[in-house]
Amino acid sequence: MSIKQSLKNNAVWIVFNLVWFIMLAHILYYGLKPYRHYRFEELISADPHAVLMTMILLSLYFIAGNIMKYTGFWPRRRYLSYLILSTVLMFQSFVAFIGAMHSPPYWAAFIINSMFLLLLHFVFYPIYAISRKYMKPQKN
Repeated sequence: MSIKQSLKNNAVWIVFNLVWFIMLAHILYYGLKPYRHYRFEELISADPHAVLMTMILLSLYFIAGNIMKYTGFWPRRRYLSYLILSTVLMFQSFVAFIGAMHSPPYWAAFIINSMFLLLLHFVFYPIYAISRKYMKPQKN
């Protein structure tokens, strides 16, 4: 298989993982910058363990998606896979909003990324899947 054909066949998964790394970079960027404490108004640095935990929480969705893709679960059971990823995403968004009060900037980046993932997962992916299903050329 040529590289061009491989890229064409795996374009969705390349974009999926690219979005993952961009979101991790977004959290890491805000995790490395000092920020003002909400109560003492002094600049403090983020705890590296807290930033790492936030990045791991964001990665749950992408790790589950990649495991399903590479074990062959996704092609065999598409609806169940989508349901499992939806559940992981809802849990992730719930955790994001639970920790929202007086949160540091890297947690705000996590919330923004979670909302963007909700948009991608529940709006753009179904549109892509439906258009792909009905845009295939008809065999006569």
